[in-house]
Amino acid sequence: MKDAPPPAKRRSQAEIDASLEVIGYKLEDHYAHLVRLVHQRATALFQQAFEGQNITPTQLAIMATLLRYGPLSQIALGRITAIDTATLSTMLRRLQDMGLVERTASEVDQRVNLVHLSPMGEDNTLRMLPLSLAVREQLLAPLKPKDRERFIAALRLLA
Repeated sequence: MKDAPPPAKRRSQAEIDASLEVIGYKLEDHYAHLVRLVHQRATALFQQAFEGQNITPTQLAIMATLLRYGPLSQIALGRITAIDTATLSTMLRRLQDMGLVERTASEVDQRVNLVHLSPMGEDNTLRMLPLSLAVREQLLAPLKPKDRERFIAALRLLA
């Protein structure tokens, strides 16, 4: 086993700043940092709007998807919502415990369970979707309408 190289000399802050300038790195301009900040803001706005409703943005996405498409297999639901199987299974169990979704055997393939909204789930989803749209409006409020379209188009490209 080779000996480890001797520790490098500690750089001065001026040397570090010069290196960062050459590299072009600034945390406040880094895309991942900005995406995280936007996500934090979106989450905070959602939590404020949905306070006391015991629902997460991802759970609402599941419910909205079931409302739009009707009964789906867990695999299809996961593909549409981009939620991994383990996470989706846990979320569906919770939504089922809350009486918002139900599972039934597929008439075509008895090995497949279809997930669908319960009547209460339909009512709650229809009631909550306008709140979700209001959160979107709050989040995008700093952008002009044309910039909103570009922003959403850019997010779709990146997703």
